[in-house]
Amino acid sequence: MLAFSLQFFSELDPADFIIVGAISIFTIVSIILFVAIVLSRLYHIRQAVHFEKNSETINNLLLEILFNDKNYVDLMDDKKLLRLFSIPQFRAQLMESVINLHQNYEGEYAESLRKFYVESQLMADSFVKLRNKNWEIKCKGIKELTEMNIKRAYEHLVELSKSNHPILKINALNGCIKINGPQGIIHLAKHKFTIDLWTQLNIIDALKKTSLLDTQNIELLLESKNNSVISLGLKIIHTFKLFEKQAFVEALLQHKHARHIQQEAENLLVNFNSYGKEIN
Repeated sequence: MLAFSLQFFSELDPADFIIVGAISIFTIVSIILFVAIVLSRLYHIRQAVHFEKNSETINNLLLEILFNDKNYVDLMDDKKLLRLFSIPQFRAQLMESVINLHQNYEGEYAESLRKFYVESQLMADSFVKLRNKNWEIKCKGIKELTEMNIKRAYEHLVELSKSNHPILKINALNGCIKINGPQGIIHLAKHKFTIDLWTQLNIIDALKKTSLLDTQNIELLLESKNNSVISLGLKIIHTFKLFEKQAFVEALLQHKHARHIQQEAENLLVNFNSYGKEIN
């Protein structure tokens, strides 16, 4: 067969050789693509089947936690569950379900989910994501830890907030605020990098979602050597009408700063004075 093929190709003139060669290559590539598509399709079908089975198992598991007062230790008596917990796909699907449920529950139910998140080592999975090189996975870890209000994640988020990646930076700062309220941005007083306007607006929007009961030390932002941080501090004081910080704004004007900082501080004081006159 091989000898025949070699003889066949050797007898072809150059033009026919190119045509036959092109047809052969096209046929081989087509077969490879067809096989790849079939294998890909079979893989996705298998994944879908596993997803459905996992969904049923996870739903039953979470029902036990929420309504039958079961905990992680109780559930691990089931050898099938113990095996499933070692499978990354199952853990990822379980993580998503736990986080989504926690967003919709409060009180005892939310606390039960949080306890399970910690005991089942899902929390450890989230911390691993913070060390991933992919910024999207880092953001996913931030979302999980802040949703579960894991206080010990705060210092990690402070470090991530120094990232040059704008989306990662915003997510980390929002996470700091969600975990620590207004106090979650005090560390910015020592921030060395410029905080652009878009990031400042995102920080203010995140603060609007907190109770704003503890605005102590917000004025420290005005003492920063970073003009963008000072500007952020002025915007926060202005947005939330923190009149008790007026003396710190006045003190800011006693020192030499960039013209736009001076202007922003002066406008804030004018706004405060106008507001005070309206009240009187």
